[in-house]
Amino acid sequence: MTASLSVERQETLKAFYHGATVKDAAQIRAALTDDFTFDGPIGSHDNPETFVQSLLAFDGSVTASKMIAEGDSLVHTYILDIGIKIPMCDVIEFRGNKLASMVLYTDSKLFDPNSRH
Repeated sequence: MTASLSVERQETLKAFYHGATVKDAAQIRAALTDDFTFDGPIGSHDNPETFVQSLLAFDGSVTASKMIAEGDSLVHTYILDIGIKIPMCDVIEFRGNKLASMVLYTDSKLFDPNSRH
């Protein structure tokens, strides 16, 4: 974690990512604001509940994780391994000590086995 991120926000991130890893809906949800939104190339969510359900249904592991924080913003770059390795970048906005929004940047074509060479 980055030193410029408060201890409370670091704990929120740890709980969020641990919850996603062990598929604990309550732990994931506790890290999100009530009006949390997600936007990415393979889907969007305008409420935390549908986002949590999408995470629970997703299988993969994260490696090469790096985070940079400034103010209420955090950039998280990582490699998602779903049988192939996909570079990804989340831009997270905090409100208080909870995640208020997340925007995912990646090449969505990498999720389509027909588009890989």
